[in-house]
Amino acid sequence: MLLTLSRFHSQSYPPHAHDGYSFSLVTEGIHRFSVETETLEARAGEIRIVHPYELHRTLTGTWQHLNLSLSTREVEDAALSLGAECPVLFRRKIKDPLLNTLFEELYQDRDHALSRILRRLIEHHLLPASSNRDDPISPEMERAKAYLHIHACDPSLNLDRVAKEAGMSKYHFLRMFKSTFGRTPHRYLQNLRIDCVRRQIRRGSSLSEAAYACGFCDQSHMIRIYRKFYGHTPGSLRVPKAQ
Repeated sequence: MLLTLSRFHSQSYPPHAHDGYSFSLVTEGIHRFSVETETLEARAGEIRIVHPYELHRTLTGTWQHLNLSLSTREVEDAALSLGAECPVLFRRKIKDPLLNTLFEELYQDRDHALSRILRRLIEHHLLPASSNRDDPISPEMERAKAYLHIHACDPSLNLDRVAKEAGMSKYHFLRMFKSTFGRTPHRYLQNLRIDCVRRQIRRGSSLSEAAYACGFCDQSHMIRIYRKFYGHTPGSLRVPKAQ
């Protein structure tokens, strides 16, 4: 679990994805964003939800949010304990005053508030099963995606190696990958690496240790890429301590 409070002024961020769930309570302003092909606005008092590896981007705007990041396992374990099915899909945007209060209580009583947040989300804000769409991905792209995930932290990983794994020429592979996943293999790889950074810092690693472990050439490079995706530095991540 990671909890961050961030303020943004006339900012936008490129398409990216997370390896877990992102719940963003907007506390000031208007957060304009797109998820896959849908464009939405979350105003103060509303919560924006993004699912694991769901491609999304932040559109230009000014807002402040309290963002809660949870691993897939944390959400699915809670869902299974409540008799819900996996994978767990929520509505993209919700308004729930009780949830807002529970978000704020995370700073005082992490475990109790988090348990109540997950119960509230799963019991009241799941997406109807009929709304789930599952478009097929070619075996070549599945192989390439799996290869990227396995070797993401290898600093020598390059486009030629991934294209070879997919059995395609480099430029044909580039077109196919972007058409399938909505971004280039390079952008996808950067996203995997910064998700690795988040996990490393959650485990207590220093910035330099995280940069080395996640395939970045140095710490400053890691910070530049991280800020480009998330709008804040990895050093600003905060894990609330239980009281």
